[in-house]
Amino acid sequence: MYSASTDKQTPPPDAGKYIRLGIVAIIGVVILAIVGNQAVILSMNFTEFGDQFTKPLFYTLVSTIILSAIALVRVNIAGRSSIFWYAINTAIGFLGRSGQQPISNAVPSFRDYKLSSGQFALWQITKIFLFGAFFANIMFGFAAMSFIDGNYLGIENLPKLFSLPFVTPETDPNYAAENVVPMIPALVILIPPILAAIGLRLVLYVGLHRIINVITSFLQDSNEGKPRYLNYVSTIEGIIGIGIIWAGFNLFFTDQIDYNTRYVIGGTLVIGSALIAFSVVDRIRARVLTHMFKRDVYIRILTIIAIAIIVAGVVSVNNSIADAKKIEFLGPYTAQQIGVNRYLGELNNIQENTHDVQLTSVSPNNIKNYVSQNSDVLDVIRVWDWEAAFAKLKPEIGLIPYVDFEDNDILRFNNTLYWTASMKPILPTSVSLENRWYNEHFVYTHVPEGFLTLEATDGQIVDSEQFFKQREIYYGEGGLFEQTWSGYPNSRGSESAELGGVSYSGLGGLDVSPPLSWIFEPNFLLSFPGESVHIMRYKDVHDRMQTLYPYFLYDLFGKELDSLPVTDGENSYWLIPLIIGFDTRDVPWSVGNPYLRLVGYALVDSYDGDIQLLKTGDDFFTDMFASQYEEQFQPMPAWLEEQIRYPVELFNWKTEMYNVYHVTNVETFIQANEFYEIPRGLDTYYVEAKPPGFDQTEFLGLLSLELRGSEGRNLAGYMVVENDLTNLGDLQFYEVPLDSETKLIGPTAVREALDRDPEFAQLKTLLRNPRIGDNILYRVGAHDVYFIPVYTAGAGGVVAQLGTIAAVGAAFNGEYFVGLGETQEQAFEAYLKKVSGVAGSITVADENYVELDRSDRIEIIKKVFEENEITISEPTSIQIPLSFNEGELFFFTENEREETIGFLSEFIDDFVKPRSDRVFMWEEGNNLNIGTIYVKDGISEIHYVSIEVGS
Repeated sequence: MYSASTDKQTPPPDAGKYIRLGIVAIIGVVILAIVGNQAVILSMNFTEFGDQFTKPLFYTLVSTIILSAIALVRVNIAGRSSIFWYAINTAIGFLGRSGQQPISNAVPSFRDYKLSSGQFALWQITKIFLFGAFFANIMFGFAAMSFIDGNYLGIENLPKLFSLPFVTPETDPNYAAENVVPMIPALVILIPPILAAIGLRLVLYVGLHRIINVITSFLQDSNEGKPRYLNYVSTIEGIIGIGIIWAGFNLFFTDQIDYNTRYVIGGTLVIGSALIAFSVVDRIRARVLTHMFKRDVYIRILTIIAIAIIVAGVVSVNNSIADAKKIEFLGPYTAQQIGVNRYLGELNNIQENTHDVQLTSVSPNNIKNYVSQNSDVLDVIRVWDWEAAFAKLKPEIGLIPYVDFEDNDILRFNNTLYWTASMKPILPTSVSLENRWYNEHFVYTHVPEGFLTLEATDGQIVDSEQFFKQREIYYGEGGLFEQTWSGYPNSRGSESAELGGVSYSGLGGLDVSPPLSWIFEPNFLLSFPGESVHIMRYKDVHDRMQTLYPYFLYDLFGKELDSLPVTDGENSYWLIPLIIGFDTRDVPWSVGNPYLRLVGYALVDSYDGDIQLLKTGDDFFTDMFASQYEEQFQPMPAWLEEQIRYPVELFNWKTEMYNVYHVTNVETFIQANEFYEIPRGLDTYYVEAKPPGFDQTEFLGLLSLELRGSEGRNLAGYMVVENDLTNLGDLQFYEVPLDSETKLIGPTAVREALDRDPEFAQLKTLLRNPRIGDNILYRVGAHDVYFIPVYTAGAGGVVAQLGTIAAVGAAFNGEYFVGLGETQEQAFEAYLKKVSGVAGSITVADENYVELDRSDRIEIIKKVFEENEITISEPTSIQIPLSFNEGELFFFTENEREETIGFLSEFIDDFVKPRSDRVFMWEEGNNLNIGTIYVKDGISEIHYVSIEVGS
């Protein structure tokens, strides 16, 4: 029956409401899944690693509490202000105001806004929880706990820091050693985070607080029609003054101090103090005045400008005087720079030897006996380099699609050097997308036979099981180790999906039961709903170390730290250097060079991932770390003594520091004419060698050095580092005196000496584009000799083969002596015969030896054709059906100009002029090819000559 009530229709369901609820529910589930997953991972880390995982978290928490308290916690109970809650209160006011209401009415006075005492105290604690993560600094937390335990890290010496800019030191590096070095631990680990926290506190509570106070006061006063401009200006003057004083204070913490630093610091502090004084005066005057007189503005501006001009004038005058009296002005500070950086690089521990280079001949009747007497060195010459070893080992993988090379390292076993290639698991490209997850986590979990070994002297591949009985790698480097985790259901019994049907039986990983396994990996909810699963994570050894020991550097100078495979005869390990590094921007005279030290090594088991720590360092951080991780350190095992190796990254860095700071004479340092440098493209060679002063061959790292900026290519000397455990890391430098009559040629010159040798030039043609290997300097008896292998196939070939070995004399007095042989003994014998004069083919470099630039050599070649009115065309490449090489020549020096011109003239007369007035010139590697084309029987032919002009 019709009625008013029945006339109303039922409202449609609110679909939007359900959609909103659904969206909220989905967001909630996603958040819960993410948080739950992270919570499960955290729980798994606690369970699997225990103290190894919790200690870094503890130190991070300590740093979070201390630094966030310094930066954020306020103790001004009377003020009880808060920018955060004031902003929220103001925002609420804006939302609640009417459209006609002025904005200033919705902005309360910040000066009058206060929290209750309880709210204020609670908010200080809450800030630590909310923002503490931004202050996490594990190294500071580590140092703070050590400080609490009584290790003051030299902080008691810090008062001396504030006198350094105002005292002119003597020209003696010991001043820095006595005054700066003791405070370095505090300056690199404790002070920088504290200064940063205090600076942030000043920005927030002196800067931002006061500025907000000025703005809100201006709005309120303007609303009442009584703005107090002088009061606002006084506050801003105070803020700027405090900021400038803080900047001046930070100038004491600088990596460079010179004769002008005192004036810059003094001027900065005076300007800041003047602004604060003006602020105080203006604050008093603001009680009766609202505006600043124009005269007062001029006084303030002129005062600051006057101080700045005075400081700038003094600095300019000092610089002008120093240009003429550089030693007197800059010398004392340069001496301190030398002193600090010699400490940073541990250069005072480097043994310096004078290397007297001599070229002595051996009696022809005694040559064979001399070779035999030095068999201890000749028998261990490293003939096979990295590329050749890699090329020879690569076919050993065969057609296996699930492993690839990761690294190739030079190792020592039983006083013999081996190239040992380690491998990583990869997912075969044939695996389909739907099977990817299964194969990544359950099948390709390891490398079955993870090491290949090649003897570095004779190039023979040896059975790696002689050294690495445990060749299965479950924890390694790169590939699937780095990309993902692996696991297996604990109910698998005797059936295993792993490669080869093996079943992992190590201690690596942990068992995860439902429902935690479901949260860790949702696939387990359906596949193993009621079974526990064994999960192995952090399988890349660098990731594993970074997670458990985040104090150390695992990437140095843009490259991942080199880790070595080692073995105790039963188990295999990764030997990872533990290198600590600190920024020294707060250390006077450090000029930004880092503080790097070797704390020790970590032994990571390649089968179960267990980590042992080994101590070798003796610096302040090593002592701190050893005291906090005493239970993790193990005695150095005896079996490691011959396999251990000093980190190449540290050796290279120390050598780079030595290149500059071996100069201790201030005048010489300022003149910068005796600095060294590593020849371009040269790497550290790890070899068995016997430099002067060694009684027997030892496992050494070798790095040659040239004089920086020198036009010559001779060596200034070479640096060696010892690797035996008893002398691990000991460096010795063999310096060639600058006035030595006999020079020690460098890597660049020795390659050219080899190329210019007539016997090698002939052999090179027969070998067909050989690859020249490493040129390593050895001391054999009384002779400095480079041994250079020559291969008939490079790393891109199927198998590298040794074509010949060259022994090139490093001692140079005008003649190059090159010996060739199938073995290093034969090459050295041939070299000795050349030196003794019983063999010909000596390459002479007389007093008129002048090397021409490559561009000059090419221009000389072109000029020969231009003088003969022959046009030169320069295509990028030549593609002719038939090509004939009519001759080859080397052209490097002025002495070879005449021979080259004659060679080209003969080519022009025989092949060019009879048929054409045009030649084609193109480059192939180091060779410049010049040819002429003519057609015979309808087929195009090119006849050309090759002149090697270098790169």
